[in-house]
Amino acid sequence: MAESTVQKLEEVLIVAESLFAQRGYEATSVRDIADALGLQAGSLYAHIESKDDLLHQILTRAADRFFAAKKPIVESDLVPIEKLRRLMLAHVQVITNDLNAAAVYSTEWRHLTEPRYSEFAARRDEYEHMVRTMVRNCIREGTFGDVDEKFASLLILSSMNWIYQWYKADGPMTPDDIARKLTDMLFKGLRRPVG
Repeated sequence: MAESTVQKLEEVLIVAESLFAQRGYEATSVRDIADALGLQAGSLYAHIESKDDLLHQILTRAADRFFAAKKPIVESDLVPIEKLRRLMLAHVQVITNDLNAAAVYSTEWRHLTEPRYSEFAARRDEYEHMVRTMVRNCIREGTFGDVDEKFASLLILSSMNWIYQWYKADGPMTPDDIARKLTDMLFKGLRRPVG
């Protein structure tokens, strides 16, 4: 693929991601994307196959970022609680580095068509399972009390995935601050009571 074609596709993906995040996938037409790029709607198809294909590419790139961030943490020799803490920091970093991608990843994936829907749902399930395994390991080592590991995992993921709604890059908290406060609050609630 020629460099100019790659650059144009990147522009298309960025604009589509922004529109999907702001308006939602269903409320965004191919014409809306083309208009935002200053193109004729028909010209857009020189760069994409379909609107569904755009959504799939945006979601795949977002998922790849989450999986790339977690890989070295999962493969490390850290104790379970530190693995989970670092995973949460990495997850928050991925979200705050691209709020539009995080918004699309969190809410718009349900609009994928089959077989892409099932494939993407399987990736989300794999990531959730990895968080659940970390929570289970924290329970087994006695750091967390006897909590419902599935509920705890969903609580952790939900609390992070909603950050795109309120985070401001110029706000009072950095991504590190957010991750630290989030882990401190959640982990205190999950810890085994002393005494």
